[in-house]
Amino acid sequence: MWTPQDIHVTLTGMMFFSFGQIFWGLVLIIVDININHFDILPDIIGYILVAIGCRGLTTESPRFSTAGTLSWVMVIIVLLGYAVRSNAGSWFGLVSAALDCTMMWFLLGGVMDLAASRQRMDLSERASNGRIAYVAIMAAATLLGLLAQGSPGATVFVALILVASALVLLFLILHLIHRVRREIAYDLI
Repeated sequence: MWTPQDIHVTLTGMMFFSFGQIFWGLVLIIVDININHFDILPDIIGYILVAIGCRGLTTESPRFSTAGTLSWVMVIIVLLGYAVRSNAGSWFGLVSAALDCTMMWFLLGGVMDLAASRQRMDLSERASNGRIAYVAIMAAATLLGLLAQGSPGATVFVALILVASALVLLFLILHLIHRVRREIAYDLI
């Protein structure tokens, strides 16, 4: 017979495990190691891990459910990306970037909800700032990428700043997910 304590430990252990899946999924999405144009850490596996991790957190916030659904859509987008030719590539890239930003918006929104429900407003605020910064930097990078198609030399400096900013932000988001996993999910076990 399960006691309320057993159920609590099981659910919080699931939360800890789910945040681990999200963390490692994001690492796979962020890190691109290519050997002869072959990505040895494919994004598709990362999106699958994020989707599965979000499913384990849907009881904490409905935003995790939306983020999980969008992660499954990104799995399809990644698969379709292998078939898209250069003519549709820029439009396809825009759709992919928009969906990725929306997925991250809802993922960090779920983190905001969870942190606020545990009276961890510091983590909730970091998630809120992170999602705004993520969308702003990715939108600027996408716009710059479209503009650079006409004159690549004029945008190199700004592109380097955006890439550096994006990498720092992604590191901060990974650190936030790790902290939520450790400080909220693990402390509940």
